[in-house]
Parts: sequence; structure tokens; C-alpha cells
Amino acid sequence: MKTTLTSLSAKIIAAASLAFCSVVAQAKPLSQEKVRSTSNEIDQFVATYLQKKKTQANPIIDDSIFLRRAYISISGRIPTSQEAEKFLLAPDKDKRSALVDTLIQSNGYKSRMFNFWADLLRLQTNQERFGLGWHSWIRDAVDSNMPYDEFVNAMLSAEGTATENPAVGYYLRDSNMLLDNVSNSAQIFLGTQIGCAQCHDHPFDDLTQKQYYEFAAFIGGTNYRHDAARHLIGRMAAHTMKEKGITPPDPQSPKNRKKLQAIKKYNSEKKKLTRNYSTIFREFRRNATSIDPRKSLRLPHDYQYNDGKPGEVVSPQTIFGDPIPSVSGEKRQQAFANWITSTKNPRFTKVIVNRLWAEVFGRGIVASLDDWSETTRISHPELLDYLCEIMKATDYDVKQFMRILYHTRLFESVAASQEAARGGSYDFHGPVLRRMSAEELHDSLQVIKAGNRDDVVNDTIKKKWEAHVNGIEKLFAMPVPQVIAMDQLADKRETEIYALRAEARKLKLAVSKAQGEGDIKKAQQLKIKLNKTYAATKKKTNESKDKILNMLVARNLRANSRTPMLRASEKPAPAKPGSFMRQFGGSDRQITNASHTQASIPQALSLLNGKEIASMVEKKGLLAKNLKRASSSSERLEELFLSIYGQMPSESERERYEPLMQSPKDITPLVKAMLNSKRFLFVQ
Repeated sequence: MKTTLTSLSAKIIAAASLAFCSVVAQAKPLSQEKVRSTSNEIDQFVATYLQKKKTQANPIIDDSIFLRRAYISISGRIPTSQEAEKFLLAPDKDKRSALVDTLIQSNGYKSRMFNFWADLLRLQTNQERFGLGWHSWIRDAVDSNMPYDEFVNAMLSAEGTATENPAVGYYLRDSNMLLDNVSNSAQIFLGTQIGCAQCHDHPFDDLTQKQYYEFAAFIGGTNYRHDAARHLIGRMAAHTMKEKGITPPDPQSPKNRKKLQAIKKYNSEKKKLTRNYSTIFREFRRNATSIDPRKSLRLPHDYQYNDGKPGEVVSPQTIFGDPIPSVSGEKRQQAFANWITSTKNPRFTKVIVNRLWAEVFGRGIVASLDDWSETTRISHPELLDYLCEIMKATDYDVKQFMRILYHTRLFESVAASQEAARGGSYDFHGPVLRRMSAEELHDSLQVIKAGNRDDVVNDTIKKKWEAHVNGIEKLFAMPVPQVIAMDQLADKRETEIYALRAEARKLKLAVSKAQGEGDIKKAQQLKIKLNKTYAATKKKTNESKDKILNMLVARNLRANSRTPMLRASEKPAPAKPGSFMRQFGGSDRQITNASHTQASIPQALSLLNGKEIASMVEKKGLLAKNLKRASSSSERLEELFLSIYGQMPSESERERYEPLMQSPKDITPLVKAMLNSKRFLFVQ
């Protein structure tokens, strides 16, 4: 997308570029001096725009508001009372910069960024087996600060089995929905919604249906199958046939009726065995992809435009930017990944820069994060271009890029509570006033109840994945006869399951009959038998063909059964329906960026009477313990305000609330009122 340098002088642009060139030469992580100078350039861009509009930036916030904003924005939670007190009492002039640099290196930042990527990529931890691996892979990528372009390229070029390459989870997330995956890729990484063109020419953008299919053709050779499992099944069938004395007909012998019958018998037996043994590997094809270079994408059978014919093979083509030279079938997917993540791609860098800007300041330079087009209105085009240069020069280091944004004066400015006029641009007087996200609220309540949980790791997900990988490796290392024996055992258990289900159906009918006849005693006895049958069925099902790998890894999966209080990022995604996080707008991970902060009556009731709020002041909670240790009403009030608001009470608040600190009966409703206040729920 082309922009013009009309709103800033050439002198400012040249100065910004010169300053940035010095940033490029620095080794990572960037020095504080270089971070600050680059942040100042960003502030200069914003100030120039505000000057042009004849308006002023918002004033700088005080230490207590900055403290709370920094903790929530960078580490995804409020500070503990000890962290708040330490910062507020520190006399250092540069304590704000020091706090930003400390938080950006913390486990809290990793937790907060994992939530960001999981929401954007629609991660579902328990989706098939690969979900565990993809979850762990994304977490490792965040922990190691993998450069964004490498992160995306690894997913878009991934193929093979999830156990060998967990990044393939990106494609398996939309198994057998190739065109939907293409639409999601365009939206997530290019900020472009092209889904309409799947069925017809795009009604609003210059994109035809044929162009959509040409774009999808880059991954048109994708198959959802497990080649290693397919080869093992073939070996199992060949072994069994050999034991039965069924050998393939001699290819050198002349064709005759007897030979044709032998071939037919051989192929029939092979097909029968292959089908039988395939059931033990039923889930494998849902956890792997393969590339067929001979496979091509075709226009749909009902294609109606004049630029192509129904069923016509389409060649891979980009939807904008530089075209890609013709590539062979086996290299199409890698070419697709390379083009999307290229620094020359006109959207790739701009879209992620805009997303991260919105994460820090509450609104993107382009307000619609997922709907860029050639007609998109960019309120600050030169600023966006400069941010792109920063991202490229840091080699797509998201942590360093975010660090630069957090060091700006804009981040220290009073939050802007006014909404932008419809159709108008946003001038960024300060970050947008916003409510905490579901994850931030969940993690902040954890802080009040149990303190800093940043370093508490839930290794169950990773252990389960490692156990699964070990089980797969054991399976493929087994002698073929042993694998066949496992299949026979699974067959036996499956037969037993069918028998138990049939028995359960009979007992269920018998219970209904006894109840209808008024024989309560007999009905109760039958219910006991029915429940025992259900339990036996469940036990057998866990050992059936579809769960056969559990027999290999069962011991490993029993480890770490106790789970302490965890941050949202340490739990399987998405949160369960009806849970606290889902109630407060946590994404169901069906579509990208599906989380929200809209208020509801159930939220209000939960904040007033829910178990999460009730636990804040219970005897075992950290807040209750700290209040009990306080020696005076004044200290108790300070502990309350530091724990919930991250600041000391004002003189008027001391006068009003200190009398309530004498009795737990008075403290409890005050805590609930504070937790329900906008002062707590919103990021000022």
C-alpha cells in the first residue's frame, strides 16, 4: 500500500531514519539508550500529528497509575502489594524505565504473549493429539522469543507428523478444510479477509474467485495422512499374509485365468487386512499432513465466470505484491511461507506492527486489524512505515519491538476515554481506556488471592505431549508381530465394549419398565447394575483401538496429578464454557480474535457473589493473611489499597474507610465493592 509523506517534514523523516540506522547496528537486546531514542522518535511522529490537528497530548500519569498499567499491559496482571509498595517508595528517577525492562524480561510477559498468540491462532489444546504438541511448540516459541517471521514461516511451511514437527498443528487446526485455512492465513498474517471470494468474486475488494483459488493452490497438494503409519500397516498385512502362506503371484509367469484369480485373491486378502489394521491407526491421519506434488487444486464444479472453466486446474499465484515464479509441486508450500513472511510483502510487517500497537495502546493505527484493503484509511501512514522499519531492523524481535513501545511517552500519558468519531481517525492523545481482558482479570484475582504466580508452571501439558511422542516412537520401534498382537488385543476389547453397550441398553429398558410398574426396589437394583456397566464400558473404551496408544504411555500420564493455582496461560485453551474466563469474554478459539470485554449481568453477579470473589477474603487467601498480620487499621487499609489498586489510599479515603478496618464483617463488603469498581476493572 503506497503512502505519501505529506504530514511530516522531510527533516523529521530523515532524522528518524538516521536514528533508526544506529539502532540497527546494535546487538540484541537493544541498549536502554537506543530503545529510548527510538521511542522518542515515535513520540515525535505522534506529536507532529497532534500539532497538525492543533491539539495536545494528554499529560503524564502518576507513578501509581503507571505501575498498574505497566504490570497489566506487559505481564498481564496487577502487581502484588509488595511489588507496588517497592516501586512507589523507590526514589530512583529512572524507575519507570527500569520497571518496563524488568517486566519485559519476566515470565509474566511470556504468559501474556502466549495468550495473545493462542487467541490469534485459535489454539485448541485438546484438539486431537496434535493440540498438545502445538500448544507446547507455541509456548516454547514465546519462551525463546522466536523472531516473528521465523515463527510464521515454521508454521506455514510445516508438514509431516505432529510428533516430529508440532508446528504442523497450524494446518491440522483446520484439518480437511483447506480453503478455510487459506482464508484464516490471509486474515491472521496479512490482515485481509478473502473468505467471500471462495464462493464468488469479492463484493468489496478487487479479488476474484479465480484469484482466491490460485492463492489456495500454493497448499493444494496437502493431504491429511500419516505416511509412516501407512507403511507400517503394509508391513503388518504382508507379515500376516506370509504367515498364512499367501504369496503374491509370480510376475514372470504368463497371464491366465488361474493367475488372475490368484491376483484377485491376494489383493482381496491384502485389502481386508489393511482395513482391519488401519483401525488401530485411526487417529494418526488426524495428526499428520503430507505433500503430494502431483496433486493440484481445481476450480469448483459450479464455477460461473468467464476467466476459467469448472474443474480447471489452477496454478499458484499471489493475491497482491510481487508474483512468485513457477515452482514445482513439492516446493509450493515453502514458496507460500516465504512469500507471506518476506520483508517485501506489502502487508506482512504492517499487519503485525498494527496488531502489536493495538495491544499496547488499545487501538490500531488501522482500526480494523483484520480487514486491510487497497482503500484502507491509515491515520498515521508515516508512523506506520517507521514502525515497520523498526520491526525489520530488529529482525522481527517482538519483545524488543514491544519494549520500544512501552518506553514511549505515549504509554505514560493519561488514558483517552473519548471514542473516535465514526469514520474519523484516532489521534492517540494517550492509550485507550479499556477493561481488563478475561485472562488479565483472572490472573489479577489470582495475585490478590495467592500472590505472584508467574513462575508457577503447569508441566502436565508438556509431559502429556512428551509421553505421547515416546509412545509413538515405541510403537514404530516394535517388531511387527508385537504390533499385530496389540491390534488383536484391541479387537478383543472392542468386542467387549459392544457387548457392554448392548447390556447397558437392556438394563436401561429394564429400569424404565420397573419404574413404570412401580417396583422401586427393583428399579434401584437395576440402576446399580446399569451404573456398573457404564463404568466398565468407560474403562474398556479407554483401552480401545482409538485409544490404543494410552497402553504405551499410561504410566507417564499419571504424573503430576495435583495442579496448583495457575495463570490463564498455563491452562488448556480455550477455557471451558461456563468458566470464569469464558464468562468474562475469553475466546472460544473458533475464530481469530474472538475475545471481548463486553459487560453482562452474569459478570456483575459473579463479581458480587461468585466463588472467585468470595475466595479473596477467606482465611487461606493471601489478602486475608496480610490483613491479619497488619498491626493497625491504617496498615490494613494500605494493604487493601496496595493489593487491589496498586496505590496508597488518599487522605479522604483514609478518613472514610479506616473505621471499617476494625471488623472482618465490614472489610468483606468493602473488598467486594473495590473489586467491582471501575478503578479495579479498567486499565487507566
